[in-house]
Amino acid sequence: MSKAKGMSLATLMLEQLGVARRIVENGHELVPTWRIETPEGTFLISTRFDTNKPEQRDGPLFMVTRFMAWKLATSFVLTTKTWLGAELIQASDEALFTIGISQHERLAVLQRMKRDGAVSFSQPMWLAAHHIDGCYLKMLPGKRAEATAEEAAALERVFGKNGELPAERLS
Repeated sequence: MSKAKGMSLATLMLEQLGVARRIVENGHELVPTWRIETPEGTFLISTRFDTNKPEQRDGPLFMVTRFMAWKLATSFVLTTKTWLGAELIQASDEALFTIGISQHERLAVLQRMKRDGAVSFSQPMWLAAHHIDGCYLKMLPGKRAEATAEEAAALERVFGKNGELPAERLS
């Protein structure tokens, strides 16, 4: 099975959303995190970029896409914090956002955040597939996507233990 312990993509997404909630509740910064399922196992990669600033996300998105091609990813879950508009106007405009992509599924779930001293959250809301940015749909490798030996060595440096975007093996 390609997904951890046979869990559905939606279950993995809700699990990652729960982790994100705990991070925010504990007062820590939520870093966009990718849970990537591959034939080799599950990897977790944290990428520091502002999802609302395309100039900051392009580099990490490209690198994560190449990682997925290198490892022949079968699915991924991205969990991040987002704004519910062009800019943050009030605290109620913040939300946790989780995207799940596999060969057969495209899912998104949003959970609004409210900060009144303590942080509280709405119930998770499942969104229609059209709410998922098209760039994420193209990230999973196709049948012909492979990394060359030279690129694999470069990716090992980026995603290795001391790399810029270390990939933590979960399984």
